[in-house]
Amino acid sequence: MPYVALSRKWRPQRFSEVVGQEHVVRTLQNALRTGRVHHAYLFSGPRGVGKTTMARLFAKALNCENGAPNAEPCNDCTVCREIQQGRSLDVVEIDAASNNSVEDVRELRENVKLGTVGSRYRVYIIDEAHMLSSAAWNALLKTLEEPPPHVIFIFASTEKNRFPATILSRCQQFEFHRMRYEEVVGRLAYLAKEEKFQVEEEGLSLIAQQSEGCLRDAQSLLEQLMAFSPEGKATLDDVSRMLGLGSERTLLQLIEAVLNRDPVEALRQSHALSSQGADLTQALRRLMSHFHGLLRLKLSPDLADTIEASPSRIREMQAQAERISLERLQWIVKVLMQAEHEMRLYGYELYSFELAIVESCRLPEGVPVEEALSRLEALERRLEALSSAPVVPQETPTVQDVPRAAAPTDSSLEIATLSPAEELEEAEEPVGSPPLEEAIGSAEQLRERVLTRLRRRNPVLYAELEDAQWSLDSQQQRLVLGFRRRFSMNLIRGRHRELAEIIRSVAGTRVPLHFALLEEERRAPVETAPPSQSAVDEQTQTEQTILRIFDGEIDLDHPPRWPTTRR
Repeated sequence: MPYVALSRKWRPQRFSEVVGQEHVVRTLQNALRTGRVHHAYLFSGPRGVGKTTMARLFAKALNCENGAPNAEPCNDCTVCREIQQGRSLDVVEIDAASNNSVEDVRELRENVKLGTVGSRYRVYIIDEAHMLSSAAWNALLKTLEEPPPHVIFIFASTEKNRFPATILSRCQQFEFHRMRYEEVVGRLAYLAKEEKFQVEEEGLSLIAQQSEGCLRDAQSLLEQLMAFSPEGKATLDDVSRMLGLGSERTLLQLIEAVLNRDPVEALRQSHALSSQGADLTQALRRLMSHFHGLLRLKLSPDLADTIEASPSRIREMQAQAERISLERLQWIVKVLMQAEHEMRLYGYELYSFELAIVESCRLPEGVPVEEALSRLEALERRLEALSSAPVVPQETPTVQDVPRAAAPTDSSLEIATLSPAEELEEAEEPVGSPPLEEAIGSAEQLRERVLTRLRRRNPVLYAELEDAQWSLDSQQQRLVLGFRRRFSMNLIRGRHRELAEIIRSVAGTRVPLHFALLEEERRAPVETAPPSQSAVDEQTQTEQTILRIFDGEIDLDHPPRWPTTRR
């Protein structure tokens, strides 16, 4: 007797044997009991979940000579046996992928006019019906709307969205769901027992995970495992190797290395997986599934029933979840997802896999969001206290102190001088140096030369200094820079040493700098004194605290580059 595949050998012959899809079974059986049988049905859903099987069962129940007692085919009458063996002339299965033309539909329209051979109904099961062409659908439309009373159409498809709306409106639609993990494991255990094949529970669990809710895929993997282990017994390691995941023990050791932050051991286990011929893409998906399960358990132990794993494995995962923070788990899953995307996009599976493993080992535990928020709130309170501290007002010299010939003509300026130490450093000049006008020329000439130097070297300084007003104070022998915004003035003051060095390299001599704020933009009639040294120290300490929390640094030499959206 020729060998028959498990999916065909153990195909359900009664509604009670169907795994899952209870909503479909209940509706069809009630239609049989009440006689409310429609002339067209659409079974849609993922592959391998029982659409064609359900169509054959329904055809048997409709034509059962014994009247389908309890809305179940008897499987003993002639009609039931013929349909079960595929010999019935009144149950016609059509592959729409290879019979999708208008001519095929015309032939079908002529055949539906003929009566049945020996059954109550002639049932047309059209598989992969979404492959029919638009012209074929249009040719079938009228027949589908008003078929002969003895004809029933059953369409099966994995792509319901490709059906014309005019066809969908003429059918009763049934959406088939993916099998639940427990249903797949239970069915595999039943088949293994009937075939007298011993498999570890975790091995069946791994097969169910790989099938992703497709029972036919799970049955095919079980059948492949039987050929892999002809002695009639298979372990979890056998299942893992058969699926191309490498040794299960190696994979578990790799997970332990990631949890222990040991990149050396993790790379050693990664090399072992590669040496075993494991499919690194499948191994990466297995790691993602494992850490995603740890993430659920970390959120709540009550989510254990949502994880596709055996009870013993779930207990091990609960112990692992206690050793790692929620924030690190989130980042590990994101890193592995990004690596899987790069594998599909660029290739280089080994490099992407190992880089993801090393990065997962080196990820910090992270600061909980609540703790970070509390620290930020404390910093805000300190900054508010610092800003509300009283300051002593002092007179600030204005640009009227500059000789009239050297002052800007469009606006007066409010001078913001450097601290004594800074001004002394910038004012150091050799004794007997020539006047500033003779050394550097006019302020406008110096401005053009300095901006030309900064245009590419430092765009931030260039942008702020281009808007500033440049003038020479011939009485004080210094360069006065006037700004419209206090922010711009403070930014340049913070980098005055760098600016002074650039001006010195351009002018060939040291030029004392003096900063001023345009008087028309002053926000208060009285300028406040600069903060005390204690206030400056406290502000510096606050900045260092922020940098330590977010692991950052202050970089004023490079302008920010905003990410652009790739279209």
